Amino acid sequence: MARPEKFPLEVPTSVGVGRAENLFRFRDKTVQFVGTFAATLQLEASIDGNEYAAVGAPVTAPGFVTVPLTVEFLRVRVVALTSGAPQAIAAGFDFRAL
Repeated sequence: MARPEKFPLEVPTSVGVGRAENLFRFRDKTVQFVGTFAATLQLEASIDGNEYAAVGAPVTAPGFVTVPLTVEFLRVRVVALTSGAPQAIAAGFDFRAL
C-alpha cells in the first residue's frame, strides 16, 4: 500500500535559498506553509538539481501549494522577510511501498 510521508523543507531566516530536498519518489506532492509571518516565499523545483524554476505563485500567508509536476528536487526561496518564522512541510505518497 502507498505510504504517506512528510519532510520539513528548510526556510532561511533571511533572504536566500533553502537546502533542496530530493523528493523524487513521491507522487502527488504538496507543500504546506505554516507559522505567523510577514514574508514572500517561493517554492522552486528542479529535475537536475542545478536549474530551478518557480512552482505556483509566491506565498505570502500560510497555506498549501500542490506540485503537479514530475520533479526531483524542491526548495524554498525567501524573497522578502519582514517578521516571523515561516516553516514549510512537504508531503507525498511513496508508491514504491506498494
